[in-house]
Amino acid sequence: MPISELRITDFRNLAAAELAPCVQGLNIISGDNGSGKTSLLEAIHYLGSGKSFRCSTPHLLIKNEAVKFSIFSQLVSNSDHLLPIGIERHTEGRVALRIAEKDAQSVAELAQILPVRLINSQSHQIFESGPMHRRKYLDWGLFYHFEQFLPVWRQFERVLKQRNVVLKQKRPKYELEPWTNELITLAVQVDAMRKQYISLLEPIIAELAKELLSIPQLTISYDNGWNTEQDYDALLRQFVNEEYRLGTTQYGPHRADIDMTSNGVSIKHFLSRGQQKLLICAMILAQGILFNKLVCKGLVYLVDDLPSELDLHSQQKLLSLLMRQQAQIYITAIEADTIYQAISDLDDVTMRVFHVEHGKVRRID
Repeated sequence: MPISELRITDFRNLAAAELAPCVQGLNIISGDNGSGKTSLLEAIHYLGSGKSFRCSTPHLLIKNEAVKFSIFSQLVSNSDHLLPIGIERHTEGRVALRIAEKDAQSVAELAQILPVRLINSQSHQIFESGPMHRRKYLDWGLFYHFEQFLPVWRQFERVLKQRNVVLKQKRPKYELEPWTNELITLAVQVDAMRKQYISLLEPIIAELAKELLSIPQLTISYDNGWNTEQDYDALLRQFVNEEYRLGTTQYGPHRADIDMTSNGVSIKHFLSRGQQKLLICAMILAQGILFNKLVCKGLVYLVDDLPSELDLHSQQKLLSLLMRQQAQIYITAIEADTIYQAISDLDDVTMRVFHVEHGKVRRID
C-alpha cells in the first residue's frame, strides 16, 4: 500500500518531519550529505520491516537526548480507504506497533501491509558478500508469495538450532534422530518453495537484464545447499559422523545460494560495479513485478543516491522501468536537477519534490 501521509519524530536527525508524498509516481528527496534525506528513506524502511538498512543497533536510531522515536503513516488501500500504521521505539528497548489504531503483535504484520524494496550503495552485497545476502533476497519474495513460508522457515531455524546443540555437545545419536527427521521434512518444504519462486522470477529478471544491460540468456543457478544427486535424508545420515566432528549441520537450505549466469558464465566475473548495480536493480524490479502479479498490492521502492555509479543513460533506463511499475517511488539525490535530467524524456511523470535541510523537510515543487 502506498503512503499518503508520513510523520517522523526524533528518528536520527529528523526531529519533526512531515510530508504528503505522491501516492503513485516519483517522490524526489534532495539535500546535502548529512541533511537527513537518507534518514527519511530509512524511516520508511523501518516502518515496513522493523529494521534499519544502516544500523544494527536500534537505540542509535533515536535522536540525541530523545527517549523514543515514532514513525506514523497513512496508507492507501486498493479501495482508496486510509489505513493508519505506526511504530514507536523507546531507549530501553520497548517497541509499540499499531495498525488501524489497534496494537499489532509483530513486525511481520506491518511488512505485509507496507512492502518496501531498497536500492542503495550496499545493494552490491548481493554479489560481493556471502550467500546469506542472496538467501535474504530470495526469502523476501517467498515471505509474500507463500503464506506458509514464514512459519515453516521459523520452525526450520528452531529445529536446526536444536540439532546443532546435539552435534556440538556430542550427545547420543538417538537424541539427534527426532531433530533430523523434523529437519528433513521442513528442509524439503523450504527447498520446494524456493524452486517454485525462482522458476517464476527467472524469466522476468532475464527480460529486464536484457533491457538494462543487453545480457543474453541470463539464468539463475540455484544451489539448494546439498548434493541434489543424493536424497537429503540419505545425505544427512551418510555424513552424520562428519557433522558430529564439526559440531554443526553441514547441509540444508541454510547453506543455499544462487548465482546469475549468462551462457554458463557467472556474471560477477565480467560486470563492472555500475553494471552490477543495474543487474541488482533488475533483480529487485523483477521481484516487484512478480509481487504485483501475485499479490496485487502496491510496492514502495526506496532508491538512495540514484546517480551513484550510474551514468545518465543508465539512470534514464532505470527510471523508465521504475515509472512503468505504477508504484510509489522515493529517490534521493543531492540535487533534484540530476533526476529532472534523467526523466526529461519520459511522458506524463507524476512527481513531488522535497528538500531536506538540517533534519527538516519541505516541499519545493
